Amino acid sequence: MKRKTLALILSLALALGALSGCGSSDAGQAAVTGNSAGTDSETPAPAAETAQQPQAEDGEDIELSLLFWSDGRQKELVEQACRNYEKMTGIKINEEVLPSDESFDTYIQTRKESGTLPDLSYINEADVMKYNEMGLLAPIDDLFESGAIPEKLDSVTVKDTNGKVVAVGLSNQLMLLYYNKDMFDEAGIPYPSTDVASAWTWDEFIEVCQKLTTDVNGKTAAQDGFDSSKIQTYGVGFNCLMAFHQFWPMYANGGGLVSADGKEFLWDKPETIEGLQNVVDLINKYHVASPAGYTFVSSIGGVDAAIGGGGYAMYINGSWDLGNIPNIEGTNVGVAVLPKMKEAVTMNCGAPLVVYNTSKHLEAAKDFYAYMIDPANSIELLQSGAWLPNQADYYTDQSLIGEWTKDLPKDAVETIMSYVSHEGSIAQWPAYYLPPYNKMNAEYTKYIDQALNGEKSVEEVYAECMPEIKRLYETGTVE
Repeated sequence: MKRKTLALILSLALALGALSGCGSSDAGQAAVTGNSAGTDSETPAPAAETAQQPQAEDGEDIELSLLFWSDGRQKELVEQACRNYEKMTGIKINEEVLPSDESFDTYIQTRKESGTLPDLSYINEADVMKYNEMGLLAPIDDLFESGAIPEKLDSVTVKDTNGKVVAVGLSNQLMLLYYNKDMFDEAGIPYPSTDVASAWTWDEFIEVCQKLTTDVNGKTAAQDGFDSSKIQTYGVGFNCLMAFHQFWPMYANGGGLVSADGKEFLWDKPETIEGLQNVVDLINKYHVASPAGYTFVSSIGGVDAAIGGGGYAMYINGSWDLGNIPNIEGTNVGVAVLPKMKEAVTMNCGAPLVVYNTSKHLEAAKDFYAYMIDPANSIELLQSGAWLPNQADYYTDQSLIGEWTKDLPKDAVETIMSYVSHEGSIAQWPAYYLPPYNKMNAEYTKYIDQALNGEKSVEEVYAECMPEIKRLYETGTVE
């Protein structure tokens, strides 16, 4: 599929939602929090025109199963969407909720072996290619061709090697910078910009981090006598997903994993190595970022825990965390663009929804699919910031923009729209389009902690692991 940034998509075509993001928080890797569900009268009318309604044959009652991950409020909103669809069609939806960890994939595998796959499910971005290669996913091209699904952002549309659409990310999640305004005010530091064109340089970012990192004696990392073994507040923290805190700096420094078309291997390039080393230095050289939250086995939680808890002055996480800002009491939280290295970029993700080709009611399952990924049917989660729209016109049509952004912080809206409007400022997670991604990443995780904990430089670690990772890339296959 063509790899385009969101800005490029908007310039070429004006044509979410996933009840998930890609980040890890105290609510789970992809769980996000939404506003309270409205009454039937407050809920936007389902997009009944987007697909021809399936009819039960011979009086048969159709039931569909949906497997997803979620937490409290989001779960309620998913269930509300299902109830609305039931009222509209008479088709019963049976929901099943699981954690968004490795057990989700294991459960799907178990259901496959027993012949009891659900009709639809969420799926981790990196697993779409695997499940499709296993022959489990139903293509959904026909929904686009018929107009049942309007054009979605290329950045969250997953196609197989033959160009058939097999999944759409239910949300377009972006990596953002959250910060404690009160700490900035106390230190006399101007707030970071919401404009991509005015993003901090990396040196400016380090300087701010040093001024905001304090030890138990009140010394900052910029002062003599600072005790890095007794840090009370870190200047910055990251969420635990490698796609964000490790892959993002590679692209920000002009490198990456692979090129946008997947044809060039970039993971071993000097720019890639330097970009990741810049982040590693925040931990081990400057002592302004905590080692916690840098692997899949540890996490510092969401913005409410990281900034609301007072342990971090800044926090880099996905846009789904906007939904957690209202949970923070007594702290003023700001949102801004990320610092830049050679380029000012962010990364996007958004866990896809899929239809399994084993469904006994495939037509009905696809109709429900079209309903679930229509932003009009998830407006409350869009308004909370837990999701961002997966459809281009929601970023260009002023009436739509006004509807989904009305309850979001002004600086959050400015930041999101700045990324949208700047061509080349959004890098797509290669998990969407690189078949060998999972096995490449598995090999990478065997080694990278040696760099994160300071045992070796990134260059030294890469010298050990990259030959095998490049070999896996060259296979071009999932397995």
